[in-house]
Amino acid sequence: MSKLQDFKPNYYDGILEMDALLDAEQPAFDQATAAINRLLLNRFVMKADSDGLSLLESELGIETDLTQPLESRRYDILIRLLPPHPITFKYLKDLVKSFDISASLQRDVLKQTMISYSRQDSVTAEQLRRLRYLLNVYLPSNMDFQIKAVGDVAVPEILRMGMALDVHIETVVLPQPVKLGGS
Repeated sequence: MSKLQDFKPNYYDGILEMDALLDAEQPAFDQATAAINRLLLNRFVMKADSDGLSLLESELGIETDLTQPLESRRYDILIRLLPPHPITFKYLKDLVKSFDISASLQRDVLKQTMISYSRQDSVTAEQLRRLRYLLNVYLPSNMDFQIKAVGDVAVPEILRMGMALDVHIETVVLPQPVKLGGS
């Protein structure tokens, strides 16, 4: 913060009234400087506070949800502000990476499916929500997607496997004609 005393001309040195006046004006000056800085920072998504994000959301037509964390609201705004870009598989993978979502994307062109794999311990519920939103927005309407979170599971019980065999045999005997009597 700037001190008003630093901007005082030399010919006011030693004048008590001017020193008292500048000291009295200093809190208002600091408050105005802080308000101007906050106004400036609220124009940048990554530096904005809740009020600044609310303003950006209203400008973009996004419903303001104050229950969401600030980071989530920032990412929703950033997604809307992305410049037009051809949507390719490489671009989608780069976009997922830039939004700090640790997921591996694979596509099945024949089945028209995009599959996302991630480790359950390396991705949060908020990141999965962001990923779902990205895939909903950027994938073509005829393409389906699956989000899979893989984790390790330890089973304390002993798994017993066995095989049972049940054999049932049915025999059919056809009667033989018997000749009676003579030749």
